[in-house]
Order: sequence, then C-alpha cells, then structure tokens
Amino acid sequence: TFGLLRLTTLAAFVNALALLVITVIIVWEAVARFITPEPVAGAPMLGIAIAGLVANLLSFWILHRGSDEKNMNVRAAALHVLGDLLGSVGAIVAAVVILWTGWTPIDPILSILVSCLVLRSAWRLLQESMNELLEGAPSAVDVDQLRRRLVREIPEARDVHHVHLWLVGEKPVMTLHVQVVPPHDYDALMESIHDYLRHHYQIAHATVQLEYQSCSVKDCDLNAGDMTPHAHGHSH
Repeated sequence: TFGLLRLTTLAAFVNALALLVITVIIVWEAVARFITPEPVAGAPMLGIAIAGLVANLLSFWILHRGSDEKNMNVRAAALHVLGDLLGSVGAIVAAVVILWTGWTPIDPILSILVSCLVLRSAWRLLQESMNELLEGAPSAVDVDQLRRRLVREIPEARDVHHVHLWLVGEKPVMTLHVQVVPPHDYDALMESIHDYLRHHYQIAHATVQLEYQSCSVKDCDLNAGDMTPHAHGHSH
C-alpha cells in the first residue's frame, strides 16, 4: 500500500551498482595500459576532455539547482556526473602532461586516482540504498535510545517493545508497542507519543499499540530471537 515510493531508492541502488562496475572496468583498463602502454594523441584528448568538462559542469549545476539534495536518486545521478567531471579534469591534466613531456603513464595513473575518489561515494550510496530496500533501520536513529527516552519523557509509559523502524521513500516509518498506566485520556496519550516521535525523530508515520499489561511472551524483542521474518501485524 506504500505504492512505488521505493522506486527512486531502487534506481539509486542500480545507479550505485553501475558506478562500481564502471570503476572496476576503468581500473582494469588502467592496469592493462601499465602492462601494455599505448600511444596517446594528446591534442584530441585535450579537446574532447575540455568539451566533456563543460558538459558535466552544466549537468552538475542543473542537478543541484533544481532538486532536493535529500533525494537519493538525484544524489546518485549527481555522483555519476561528478565521476564524469573528475574524469574530464583528469583527462585534461593527463593530456597537458603528455603534450609537454610525452609521459603517457600519467593517463592510467589519473584514471585510477579518479576511480578511487568515486568508489568511496558509490559504495556509501550502495549501502544506504540497500539498507532501505532491505527495510533496515535508518542509521541516524538509535532504537534502544529512542525506547529509553520515550519511557523517560512520557509519564504514563512503563515499557516500549516490538519496535520496528524502517524507511519508505527515505522517510521513517515505525511500529511499536507501549506498556502504559491506564490513562485518563487515551487520545491525549496517543497524541503525546506521536508528538514526541515527530518532533524528536522526525517520524511522522507511526503505528502505536498501547498495552496495560507487561509483555511476558518471549518475543517482546523480535531481534533477540532467531532471524526468521515475522509479520508486523499492522495495517499500513
């Protein structure tokens, strides 16, 4: 029922994966050029690299001017463009060195350097997108700390368990059970919990189940048991 909100995350994952594959290919070709050097035409290389630099600068400017930087897919596209931009800069430097000195190994050396720079960002993006696709908890939220703070800040709360937190369209979604002292105003207590999650953790979509008895079943904390998937039992 969340629709296609994860489509941009899937696109970012494929984009990051493609970047890693391209980086491996570039490094492979660079190593091959070290082993078997080939002649490089410096002047045409310089002209094409300058044209590529201008095009990539324009693309990078358009992406950052008209988009939300928090959008994972836009960041993946920007990373692609940044990789091309760095490649163009590396090609310009290599072409100038080749024209002045004739030293062709500078081309594969700079190719490997640029690949290493792109590799780190691509790997981070791959991990981030994979975490969302696998419904992992956002790294910015400490779930154990959230449980302790909720009990401390909400007077009626005695225990928080069955906590599940994941991302949909880069927005946090949560389900949790809260053992409480029977409240005089049920709606006010629910509103207090939702307000706390919204203001302190930016969790706007939370399914909260209030319980008046302590949780005595073994799977109060599902993560403490085996790794068999459990149904949430909540309607989204």
